[in-house]
Order: sequence, then C-alpha cells, then structure tokens
Amino acid sequence: MAQSNNAEYVPISPLVLRPDTKGQFDIFLRRGTNYVLFNANSLVITRDKIQELAHNENPHLYIDRQGLDHYKRYIQENIADLLDDDSVAPEERAKAWAGTATQLGKELFEKSLPGRTFERRFQRFTKLIENSSRFLQSPKSLKELSRFISKGYEAYHHGISTMVYTVSLMQEYDYDDAKILACGMGAMLHDIGKTGLPKEVVESPHEDLTDEQKELFVLHPMIGARTCSAFNLPTAASNCILFHHEREDGTGYPTKAKGSELPIHTKILALCNVYDNLTRTTRHDKALTPFNALKRIMDDEGLVDKSILKKFVEMLSRAEIV
Repeated sequence: MAQSNNAEYVPISPLVLRPDTKGQFDIFLRRGTNYVLFNANSLVITRDKIQELAHNENPHLYIDRQGLDHYKRYIQENIADLLDDDSVAPEERAKAWAGTATQLGKELFEKSLPGRTFERRFQRFTKLIENSSRFLQSPKSLKELSRFISKGYEAYHHGISTMVYTVSLMQEYDYDDAKILACGMGAMLHDIGKTGLPKEVVESPHEDLTDEQKELFVLHPMIGARTCSAFNLPTAASNCILFHHEREDGTGYPTKAKGSELPIHTKILALCNVYDNLTRTTRHDKALTPFNALKRIMDDEGLVDKSILKKFVEMLSRAEIV
C-alpha cells in the first residue's frame, strides 16, 4: 500500500530494527515520492522482514512523525540487544544509544518531579548504564559516542557525556560492576543540584555573577547530594555528586578536600567533568579541541590527579579522540 499524503516522515536506520520484536508504529519504504508500508503498527518485525532489508542494496526506511515517541520507546526497550549486536556498525549503535540517553536524561532533570516519578526514571537510566557496560569498553564505541555526546548545553547533555567518560575510565581500573554502575549514575546526576538554583545563576557566565550569586553557585554539589539523599543512592554515587568540583590541591569546593582525602572514583569523575566542560560548546564559550582541553588541564597545576590523567589520555588515544 503506497501513501503520498501530507504526512511528515522521519528516516530511521534499518540496522536498529530487532528481529522478532514489535513497535507501536508503522514502518515505510520510500519508492520515489511515495511511501510504501513495510511493517504495520503492532505487527512483529520478523526475521524474514529483516532478511528482506539485508537483500535490498540501500533500503530507506521511514516512520510517520506521529509515531516518533513510540519509536523512541521501542529503541529504549531494545537497546541492550542492539548494543550487543556486533554486526551493527559502532556508529549506528552509538547514535541509537545517544538518542536514548538524551531522552532519558532530559526526563531526569525536569524540575520538581514527584519522588516516585523521579525514582522510576532513575531506574530506567540505571538500566541503560547496566546495558551499556560492554559497549563502552570498546575504543571504537567511545570514538563514535564522542561525536554524538559533545552536542547540547543543557545539564543533562553534560551529565550524559561525563557519565560516558567516567564509566569508560573506571573500566581501566579494577572496579566491580556495582561500583561502576553507582559512579555512572553519580556522574549522570552530578549537576542535578543546579535545578535548585535560580536560572540567572546557572546560565550567566561565572565572571558576571555577583559575589552573593557565586556563593550560591558553589553550593550546587551539596544541593544535589541532598536532593538525591531521599532516593537511597549508593554512597559512591552520592560522593560523586558531592565531590565533583574538588581539586587535587584542596582548593576546590564545597569541602576543599585534598586529593589524598578523596576516593579515586570521585577524582575520576572530577577529571571527566572538567574535560567535558572544556570540549563542549556552551551558551558563552566555544568548545576546545580534545588536545587543547587536555593541555589546559595539564597546565593547571593541582587541578587533577596526574596518574588518573595519564590513564585518561591513554584511553582517549586508543579511541583516536586525540
């Protein structure tokens, strides 16, 4: 059945469709100016259908824009299988992962969420991190992900990116899965305290803030830790939120703890936080290249643990990011 109506169609990758699954959306093939129904809403996407696409030299699949939310939900539900499918190019898996993470992350950072709503969304994002651990171990995956996660200047964009680097770097150490998962969530939520600050404090350049506003801004790690205390976060996650602005030389905030007093996982997050801030275009600053960002970090004596920085550089080098 061909359609040439005024519906707005959105292209999707055929590689993200999982055999023997179904979604609440119609899938179309494009034939010239017409869109031909390939798989109907709620019908199983059979292995034969997937094979049909494989034999098509360049299949162009589309969905009606009205079905976009259902398509995103389908990707969320099937992301684990997709990430573990090595026959799908890392670029396609990274794109699907980034889209899912952005959607879930945005929901987490909505202001004034009821406790149960936040907890449900928190569990969904936790599941995403659990399903991502193997994928994030691959240098190729990290390289492709870095292209997608560097865009956007909202707190949840920065949280997602910081989480990816934190989880990837922690896998360079001898941490168990539970600790990596906890720190991944801490990294994702590390700036959630900013949702409790006035908009002008969060969005203005730091140098334009009054002394009173600066004093308020440096409280956001404590506000974040307090906000999340009601949700029974692991201690490692809470520490990541609280200590992500501490420095190795003890001049950070909010506690001015020195590096020798801080757990290594919080120092890993602190480094990844700085790196992502420097390599991300914000409302006021252009992104530095990875090389220039690392140089600035190296030149800031007392900012980070040098041994952790060395491992971070090695990891980025293997991923061909620097």
